[in-house]
Amino acid sequence: MRTRVSTFCDKIIEAGWLAAVIVVPLYFNIYSARTFEPDKITLLRSIVTIMILAWLISVIEKGVGDLGEAGASLADHMRRWLKIPLFLPTALLILIYLISTIFSLSPLVSLWGSYQRMQGTYSMLSYIVVFALIAGNLRTREQVERLVTTIIVTSIPISLYGIVQKYGLDPLPWAGDVTSRVAANMGNAIFVASYLIMVIPLTLIRLIESMTAIIKEEQASWGHTILAAVYIFALAIQIITIVFSQSRGPMLGILGASFVMGLLILLLLRQHHPQRNRLSLKEIGLGLGVLGPLGFAAAAGGGLGFLIGLILQNLLAGLNYQAEMVPLLGVAIGVLLGFFGFYIFMAASDTGWRWLWLSWFGLAVLAIAFVVALNTRGTSLDPYLDPIRGLPYIDRLSNVIETEGTGKVRVLIWDAAMQLVAPHPPLGVPGDDVSPPDTFNAIRPLVGYGPESMFNAFAYVYPTELAYVENRGSSADRSHNETMDSLVITGVLGFLAFYFLMVSLFYYALHWLGWTPDRAAKRRLIIFLVGGGLLGAITAYLADGGLTFVPLGLPFGLVAGVVIHLLWQGVVSQPETSLSQPQIPEYSLLLIGLLGALIGHFIEVHFVFSIAATYTYFWVYAGLLAALAQISAAEAAQRSREETKAAEPIVIETTAAPEPALETRRQRKNRARKAALDKRPSMGTSPYPNRGREALSRGVALDTWVGGQGLVMAIILMILAFDFFTPQFQFTAGDQDSLSLLWMLAITWLVGLAIALSDLAVRRAQSDNPVSWFRAVALYAVISLSYFFFYTLAHQIQFGQRINVASLADVLRAAEVLTNGLVLFYVFLFLLMILFTIILSWGQTKRLPFWRPENWWLYPPLVVAAFTVIWFKNVDVVKADIYLKEGERFRSSGQWNEAIALHEKGRSIDSDEDFYYLMLALDYQLMAQDSRIDEAQRANAWQEGERIALEARRINPYNPDNTGNMGRYYFTLGQVFDRNRFQDALSFFEKATILAPSNVIYHNLWAQTYYILADYPKAVERLEKSVSIDPKYPPTWVLLGDTYAAMQNVDEAFKAHSQAAKLGSELFDPFVDQRFSFYISAGKAENLIAALQQAAKERPTDPTLLWAIGHVYNLQGKPEQAAPYLKQAVAMGDESDRTLRELANINLALKQYDGALPLYQRILQTNPGDVEANSALAYIYAQQGRLDEAIQANQLVLQQKPNDYDSLKNLAILYQQKEQWQEALNAAKQAQTVAPESEATNWEQFISDIENRLANAG
Repeated sequence: MRTRVSTFCDKIIEAGWLAAVIVVPLYFNIYSARTFEPDKITLLRSIVTIMILAWLISVIEKGVGDLGEAGASLADHMRRWLKIPLFLPTALLILIYLISTIFSLSPLVSLWGSYQRMQGTYSMLSYIVVFALIAGNLRTREQVERLVTTIIVTSIPISLYGIVQKYGLDPLPWAGDVTSRVAANMGNAIFVASYLIMVIPLTLIRLIESMTAIIKEEQASWGHTILAAVYIFALAIQIITIVFSQSRGPMLGILGASFVMGLLILLLLRQHHPQRNRLSLKEIGLGLGVLGPLGFAAAAGGGLGFLIGLILQNLLAGLNYQAEMVPLLGVAIGVLLGFFGFYIFMAASDTGWRWLWLSWFGLAVLAIAFVVALNTRGTSLDPYLDPIRGLPYIDRLSNVIETEGTGKVRVLIWDAAMQLVAPHPPLGVPGDDVSPPDTFNAIRPLVGYGPESMFNAFAYVYPTELAYVENRGSSADRSHNETMDSLVITGVLGFLAFYFLMVSLFYYALHWLGWTPDRAAKRRLIIFLVGGGLLGAITAYLADGGLTFVPLGLPFGLVAGVVIHLLWQGVVSQPETSLSQPQIPEYSLLLIGLLGALIGHFIEVHFVFSIAATYTYFWVYAGLLAALAQISAAEAAQRSREETKAAEPIVIETTAAPEPALETRRQRKNRARKAALDKRPSMGTSPYPNRGREALSRGVALDTWVGGQGLVMAIILMILAFDFFTPQFQFTAGDQDSLSLLWMLAITWLVGLAIALSDLAVRRAQSDNPVSWFRAVALYAVISLSYFFFYTLAHQIQFGQRINVASLADVLRAAEVLTNGLVLFYVFLFLLMILFTIILSWGQTKRLPFWRPENWWLYPPLVVAAFTVIWFKNVDVVKADIYLKEGERFRSSGQWNEAIALHEKGRSIDSDEDFYYLMLALDYQLMAQDSRIDEAQRANAWQEGERIALEARRINPYNPDNTGNMGRYYFTLGQVFDRNRFQDALSFFEKATILAPSNVIYHNLWAQTYYILADYPKAVERLEKSVSIDPKYPPTWVLLGDTYAAMQNVDEAFKAHSQAAKLGSELFDPFVDQRFSFYISAGKAENLIAALQQAAKERPTDPTLLWAIGHVYNLQGKPEQAAPYLKQAVAMGDESDRTLRELANINLALKQYDGALPLYQRILQTNPGDVEANSALAYIYAQQGRLDEAIQANQLVLQQKPNDYDSLKNLAILYQQKEQWQEALNAAKQAQTVAPESEATNWEQFISDIENRLANAG
């Protein structure tokens, strides 16, 4: 039974999915340590919890009987559910996730998500809930329009922010570089591009719909024109932001999506042509031959665009504005206009509908050939392609198949991940109670290691080569390939479920588009999809000779299966059946857009990995696909009922004909427009049908539509206020950063207004109801801006509080200003969802009972449970991170008690996260090493740090860093507090090497512990093991050489140190003098120089080796031989203080003052108060007769060392030489007070002489 409460809950669900598609891509939190992904996910999970609560209450209110046939058995329900598109693969995926979580290597991490990503089972289920609620509750065209519009409008500020970053106008001071590659609201250039490739297809479809309406309708509403302009603008800034991100994976994704979408759009012409027989050879030739005219049109457009761009560039140059890229931009726009203009002309003139789509295949072949040519070096085409490769933004596309850099990172991770999937010995430490051997190792290939557990497991197979292209020791938590990720985290079962879902998505999308008109076509599509994937996997295996690239060949083969099926259906005959038409004709273009977005995403996630925004949009689009099918089925059934009713005989009663009413001019115009619309081909025969917006007269009130769009904008503006209005932010009219934010807000608001009013105009064209445009604008403005104003005011008041920090309580209260600001944002967002619900349900609850009173007792516990989950598993998670970030500020300034208080607060409210324990343990460790603190406090700090670090290991035992950190902790503790703790360090380093056997850092630390204990044979044994794992790691050879030196084994030490010199500069650390002196005293000086010279030949660009050779000569007392090498090192760019100082001192010793002078001056540029350099300059100036400069240099020395005897003595002599007797006397007396006893008598005579001079002068 429908009640007001059930209707209200249904609308809360819609408000929830609208809020979700806004907040996930747009929101970030600069007050937390993680800022982006986890903060987005916790907010999404909170929204989803509200949606689940609303759904449960709605079900209770409606009664279970309303969900299906009354009296149906569970088996009947199951059979009905299994027939629902996408139900079975989604249910299997959920089941596999739950199984993998139960058997996970790290169950808590798998359930709640890791600290870095938070993409655990809880988050995945939240995405799927959004899918299920959209599929089950989105039932009207109005909801479809609102959802798609919201998705597009949300992308506007994100795209604008990317452009703002590119031009250095970012209102936020990010630590990283966001101008070379923009990151926008995602925090990563790849992420923002991954998100936008899921929005561009929908924007493009909306543009095509508006353009189609303008071309087809004789009296098209002005709304279509405005919408077309807005969507062109939106599409432009989206593409520009992707280009500015310079991300190759998303670029490949958008290219793949564009190809499939273009093919399907052109195939609509073929689908609606009256002739259904197969294409003739002539038609195939025409389809491919049209590439010539198409190329001419594109070239003509590009040439015209270049001329216009050149003119515009000259005009801008006259205004002193440099715009070098304008002609290139003109070429790009001109080519696109010529390109698409040609297709529009062909379609509008009814030319080539049957075969025009073949040209798209030809273009694809040419595009692929072009990209392959760009990526293939060493051919005769290089003179022509190299200039293109050097063009801005094209250079990234010319390195798609690179095997170095990020390309090599991916290949190494894929190869190692395959080792994880294959059977191997169990992870874990035998005999350890905390991290015992993995009990479920035997079933890992089936169920995987669990969501978010790859970080822990990957350390076991970490390839040593990865350390040379990425940060050493950092384990991979993603494989940058969705197929590989599914294999690692959910095993073969999860992999099969994932591909079952993707095959189902592609199958149903093509089915609903009418490309499976009969059983044969359906079977053929399944064969092409499955066979294409298998063929792609086999091809990758044969090409590489291994399994590394199979997870890349499989998805591309699947997409190829889609294309091959479309090619088959386009060439062969179309059956004369209604099934050959789209099953959802009103939304065929939207279906194409959704399929294009899903394919683009499917391609790019096999080079990167899914993020919160792309996961959310993936499941939203899947839900929208399922909902469209149900909407279409319901509308078809309704039309059938209406047609049946219309066919019934009608009894006509004779009555007097009424007088015709007078029509107003507007009514006559609307009647003419409706008549024109009625003359158009029906939806089933039009190749590009309109979306069929509901007219105002069909129950869609102006207030509901405009008010809903206003609230969408209110959510966007509120989030932007939270993102950018920091406590330090102040709007200044002349500040470019402030103006950029103002323009971003204004443009976003105006785009939303334009879409709302234009959509209203289109609906008005299908209705006789008058529209008050003033009321519409006022309603939109008041709703969007008033809520934005009130939230901004509350935000500024909350974050503007100033706490005078005088105690630890004040420190916590100051942090609570930020955490309470987060809570304030959540409250305002939830209130806004309630307002959204009120507007959406306005006028729909009349004459409905309020609720089912017998169920009231169920609702309070449900509400309490929902908000308990929101508070403790979402809000508290972010609050803990805010405390962490605030604590880090105090730790960096050495305020240990304050840092501990804040980090303890964060740990207490998110006690399941080991990272907070590690940071708190680090606070205690640093506090314990602070010599300013008394011994008792330091001892207590060591004990507390140990206890907390052990707790971190207990929470996440298979993270090798937690075990390795315990080893480091005891290693430090043994050095400064208790040498007995070295034994604990040995034990934990051994365990760490079992969990991460290829991590040579832990092997080396283990060896260092033996070294400190003077157990040199065991240290050598461990270092040789480290060398066998990674023979290219220089520190290992340094440690091995030092250990042999401690054993007085000169020859072996020399071999190890020589190898270290060949590999890197780690040999030349602060202990280098001890090593060199060791070899000099052993009579190995010449051998050492020869080894360094050989290393310099192998690494000719490293100036450190030249310094080392010179330094060896200098240590031997041979400055003349040392100087040339040191000069070469400086000439090669060695600006280190060590090299400059040594060369300067040698020149000074050799009395080469002109060579020493500039070197000391360069030292002073870095450190103006350097005593040695100023003292040396004073001496040089004195020798050169530059007495004033010598005096100034000596005075600079005395500023740092007021009692420096040499400087005081020199000043006295210099003043004497300049006959400045009083100054000389003062300096002499001061020098006398600090002079050595042996020189005291000399000063008496000097002072006496000066006094006599003064007396005579007087």
